[in-house]
Amino acid sequence: MNFDPNQKAMHPKDKRNLIIFVLSSLLLWFAFEHFVIGPRMAAVKQQQAIAEQAAPQSKVDADPATKIIPRAEKIASTKRITLSSNELIGSIPVVGNRIDDISLKNYFTELKGTEKVILMSPSDTDKPHYAETGWLSDSTDIKMPNKDSVWKIKDNDTLTPSTPVTLTWSDGTGLTFEKTYKIDEHFMLTITQKATNTSGKEITLYPYSSLTRKGLPENHGKGFGYEGPMGYIADELQEIKYNTLEEDGIKKFTSLTGWIGFGEKYWLAALLPPQMEQSTFTFQATPNLKDPTQNIYQVDIRGEKEILAPGKSVEETLNLFVGAKQIKLLDEYEDKLGVKHFDLAVDFGLLYFLTKPLYFLLILFNSWVGNFGVAIILLTFVVRGAVYPLASKSYRSFAGLKKVAPKMAEIKERYGNDKAKLHQELVKLYETEKVNPMAGCFPILLQMPVFFAIYKVMSIAVEMRHAPFFGWIHDLSAHDPLTVFNLFGLLPFTPPSFLMIGPWSILMLLMMLFQKHLNPPPTDQIQKDMANFMPWIMTYVLSSFASGLVIYWAISNVLSVLQQAYIMRSMGVPIYLFDKEGAKEHADSHKIEAAKVVEKIREEKSDKKDERA
Repeated sequence: MNFDPNQKAMHPKDKRNLIIFVLSSLLLWFAFEHFVIGPRMAAVKQQQAIAEQAAPQSKVDADPATKIIPRAEKIASTKRITLSSNELIGSIPVVGNRIDDISLKNYFTELKGTEKVILMSPSDTDKPHYAETGWLSDSTDIKMPNKDSVWKIKDNDTLTPSTPVTLTWSDGTGLTFEKTYKIDEHFMLTITQKATNTSGKEITLYPYSSLTRKGLPENHGKGFGYEGPMGYIADELQEIKYNTLEEDGIKKFTSLTGWIGFGEKYWLAALLPPQMEQSTFTFQATPNLKDPTQNIYQVDIRGEKEILAPGKSVEETLNLFVGAKQIKLLDEYEDKLGVKHFDLAVDFGLLYFLTKPLYFLLILFNSWVGNFGVAIILLTFVVRGAVYPLASKSYRSFAGLKKVAPKMAEIKERYGNDKAKLHQELVKLYETEKVNPMAGCFPILLQMPVFFAIYKVMSIAVEMRHAPFFGWIHDLSAHDPLTVFNLFGLLPFTPPSFLMIGPWSILMLLMMLFQKHLNPPPTDQIQKDMANFMPWIMTYVLSSFASGLVIYWAISNVLSVLQQAYIMRSMGVPIYLFDKEGAKEHADSHKIEAAKVVEKIREEKSDKKDERA
């Protein structure tokens, strides 16, 4: 390059050379991308497609049940190994070797009930749900174990955290399969599959596992959160609804990491394959045109190809979670197994950043006091304390508005016909008196995300299920069992569910009415009507929610009233909640003062007219 130290601008030749260099670089890059990288990527994709076509495909057991067999009868009809941990109880049949009988020891279908929650049931029963593990082969000449294969128990026939169980099956030509089951103290089963080849020829196998469900689970769609096929695959949460899966038929994902399963409101069944090994995750559905209640849904995982030379063996270990969605436990499994975001099996929603911390606070408080109702009250104090600085500004603005009400009336009377001037003078008044008429919206706007987050927590937290409070509240996850319409149980009849407005709802209503009286009355008639009806509407709507949520809102309103009353007292603004005479005198004095202002303004206007005349 030609460089002149006295020359500030780039030399024309240097500009030309720079442009040529940039264009040449871009041209070489595009050529390399098009003629080298492109063909290589296309070849890789083609090889992957060929391998995918050559690999055996997962299949759904699409045969509809010809007869629904009672669950207990079906379980008793085959020889089984029993399983038991601190949390689970069930059995695994030797015929077919599906995991199809699992119940929860510590969770019951009804409050104070005796019937355990069932998570897995055999095929041909009502709403069957089961897991299956095994191998797939790309050769039709190789006989593989199926749902009718009879497995042999190697030694122990009882699966506990301290005693694993091993079963074996052979095709009779030198290919032997072995399964070893282990179970921990909670909800995790570990299945180690081993295949041994003594056939004298090379064999190709693919490890395989699946979860199958026929029909939708009971109470599906009644929860506040996602329920259905789900998984965290390739660093992305997949939630594919049952009806979407029915329309699409099948969805596949390939990844080195992930998990897949079926989620319900409180329960989860999930397959956790070895991480950092290439796996194909599949969601699929087979609709039953004659009976949609018998649609079949399946999620499965197919591992990498394993080539067994004669005399060789191969092992694959899989984890199966079947149980309650306890966040602490899911986090422990996530760390132990190296599985990413197993906690997302719980639907914390869009307010994840609020919901999860609130959940942990609630669990922490419950561990201190041993009662979720008290924990909710403690959580309410924490939330009100956190929002107090902003709420304080709002309440001070409200109190200020009540003090300047006569001045506002004077301005409105003086400039009522000149909207621009009226607005200008009101703004000046707000600035002079340091009040903000919109500040009253801030506490409500601030509380709403927290309210929805707490509602989410109480709707999805399995720890809240059947959790009692004091007195008549036996289940904080259900609505208040008492109602004002039968005098809280004194009258001998039960009103319909939409009229269940209990004592906590009444307390919530009273607090909202008190707070309405503390606030300055709206000037607009529509806003005034809304303010009058809103407490009643909110009480009616919230009364059907979980009683834990109503307790939170009632206590929150009590604290709001106390905070606002304290601020009004500190600013010298009188409060007349129960002193009717004082309130009447205060209102009358305001009316007299406002009447004097109005009369004065009218006289001024009349004098001006006389002067012009």
